[in-house]
Amino acid sequence: MGWKTLDQMELEGKRVLTRVDLNVPIKDEKISDDTRIKKIIPTLSHIIKRGGLPILVAHLGRPNGKRNPSLSFAKISTDIEKLIGLPLIFAADCIGTTAELAVTSQKTGGVVLLENTRFHEGEEQNDKFFASELSKLADVYINDAFACSHRAHASIEAITNFIPSYCGELLHEEILNLNDVVNNPKTPALTIIGGSKISTKITVIKNLLQKMDSIVIAGGMANNFLKYLGNDVKNSLVENDVDHLVKEIINFANEQNCKLILPLDVVTAEKVSETIEINECAVDAVKDNQMILDIGKQTIELIKNEISNCETVFWNGPVGVFETKPFHKGTFEIAKFIAEITDKNSLRSFAGGGDTISALDMAAVKDKFSYVSTGGGALLELIEGKKLPGLVALGAL
Repeated sequence: MGWKTLDQMELEGKRVLTRVDLNVPIKDEKISDDTRIKKIIPTLSHIIKRGGLPILVAHLGRPNGKRNPSLSFAKISTDIEKLIGLPLIFAADCIGTTAELAVTSQKTGGVVLLENTRFHEGEEQNDKFFASELSKLADVYINDAFACSHRAHASIEAITNFIPSYCGELLHEEILNLNDVVNNPKTPALTIIGGSKISTKITVIKNLLQKMDSIVIAGGMANNFLKYLGNDVKNSLVENDVDHLVKEIINFANEQNCKLILPLDVVTAEKVSETIEINECAVDAVKDNQMILDIGKQTIELIKNEISNCETVFWNGPVGVFETKPFHKGTFEIAKFIAEITDKNSLRSFAGGGDTISALDMAAVKDKFSYVSTGGGALLELIEGKKLPGLVALGAL
């Protein structure tokens, strides 16, 4: 792919500035989803095994260039240390004397965690001076944060101007696996794509229409298609002024000979609640004051039948409001069905996006998919065909 990887580095005695994705969800001052942290463990082990010192650099939330105690890694550094299973020293800043002391204090076999890079304005401004200050902490730099690589930020892009830069194991793994979906899917291939806004995914959908044999349009955006086709979706979530985009997608799907699969039946209720009365009906029979919150049994079976004839499945976006029972059924049933077929080695299954990962986790099948990407925005931009700044900086594109 044109980039230098960890295997090409001499790591003995080297300080390795390691850009990782630690932008994890936090609830009650605890990490509520540790997927991204667990994903970096192989890279850290690799660096340490070969005599290097990993110095973790990352961001958390959107502090807008100012110190914000609620977004400090200090709150979760102990949790991170337990998850990675390595001695960790936390530095209360990511540049300057405080960071330098933390690096010089850590022994071989341990890890340094720098404070949130976004506490400095220079991070999101891709400031070269800030990047040069970061570079002073290490001998080499690796990018192992695919989920952040669509951002031209200092710890992703500018840093590569000041220090020898390499591709981390997770980043390399992400690109190799996603290449199977984006460029070389085994056919027949199917995509399930959800989300609420067609306008933000129009390019993604059009690019996938050229690669896939069938696409399931699900979640909130399916409501726009149902409405465009003459169904009254009542109080369901819809995006305004996108009929031209729906028409464009339908026409392009026909041109590409790609089957569009829309819900046949739906689960509705007056509001999102675990105790609310629900209705299951055909898409043209939604009752007054009701909103579509999940797909129905017929649609679940339709999607399962399509999947059973496929070699590749890519999933981005749940098919219903899975966070609240009983509107989880469609997402969970499909997730479990994909996992079951994957387990029989008759399907290559890929998934990505924060909500999708959470859904697979809740359905207890995340580890049964062929590959689950850590990327959200980066994943979608890659599928759109955009060049990601983090990859370009490594000489990958």
